[in-house]
Amino acid sequence: MDPQIITTEAGEELVVLSRRAYDALLARLGDEAAEDRSTARMAEAYLAAKADGGETASVPDWFVALLAEHGSPVTAARKHHGCTQAELARRLAISQGHLSDIERGRRHLTAAQRYEIAALTGIAADWLD
Repeated sequence: MDPQIITTEAGEELVVLSRRAYDALLARLGDEAAEDRSTARMAEAYLAAKADGGETASVPDWFVALLAEHGSPVTAARKHHGCTQAELARRLAISQGHLSDIERGRRHLTAAQRYEIAALTGIAADWLD
């Protein structure tokens, strides 16, 4: 994220972000609508690049489809593996409610949780960002 800083005549600093960076910031703060916009933008860019015959990310079509359907990479990974929230939460040693908050964007994965989910589901850890 490369913000632009503008100083007004009164000396107030204003920060200008791209819409993508702004949505990413809001999503990290738990704004579900911003997370939905970011997810939709990622899926659209991937599918457009694939349709144009261009190079796409190393994310396979089936994961993009699950991501588009469920909106959360953690939910997509869990659905791919065929486990319930309760099962995955137990493996992560967290409550089902905590996992639900992660899937809804209200909480964020720790690095350890990201790698545990990746190991369990066979999904690349960087797909869960």
